[in-house]
Amino acid sequence: PRFTKNEVIQHYLLLTSFITLAITGFALKYNQSWWAEMLRYFGMSEFARQWIHRSAAIVMIITGLYHTYYLFFTARGRDVLKNLVPKWSDLIEARDNIFYYLKLTKQKPHFDKYDYTEKAEYWALIWGTIVMGATGFILWFPTVVGNWAPVWLIKVSELIHFYEAILATLAIVVWHWFFVIFHPHEYPMSVTWIDGKMSLHTYRHHHEKH
Repeated sequence: PRFTKNEVIQHYLLLTSFITLAITGFALKYNQSWWAEMLRYFGMSEFARQWIHRSAAIVMIITGLYHTYYLFFTARGRDVLKNLVPKWSDLIEARDNIFYYLKLTKQKPHFDKYDYTEKAEYWALIWGTIVMGATGFILWFPTVVGNWAPVWLIKVSELIHFYEAILATLAIVVWHWFFVIFHPHEYPMSVTWIDGKMSLHTYRHHHEKH
């Protein structure tokens, strides 16, 4: 058991809301693109895409708030958080892993419950959710924000929201999906995200220290 049912459901909500946000968000930015045309073909006007985007954002924010509660107010959550806190040993293991793949050493480092790549991706997700949520709120209610904040804040928020969206999407497609779907030891795909389980052989391969 790698993840609990609760954690699997949280991931489902995050996965569906993120993909929805990415598709509808870039369709709003590039409204003449082929995927925007495809959405229009299925009856999703720009007005519909806006509200689908906002609804997905609400789902992601609520999931994030619940996850925060889960981390601090449940025993399982506190254990997850404790194991996800970056440590000095993560830098050592990252260095040793690079040396291993460069064939400068024959010994592959042993990782704990979460390795340095998983920790980096997790905290990047936390940071990205906060940034996207804050800037998205400003773009959703520009007139409200404009009553107390300078006008340039809206334009800056738009730029940050756009470039963070590109960064997050590339991180998921290039990094996360590689390790979940295309990683040689998991091919054709790790199903842990579906049922929360991982074979003992695979777990020992990736998390021998734990």
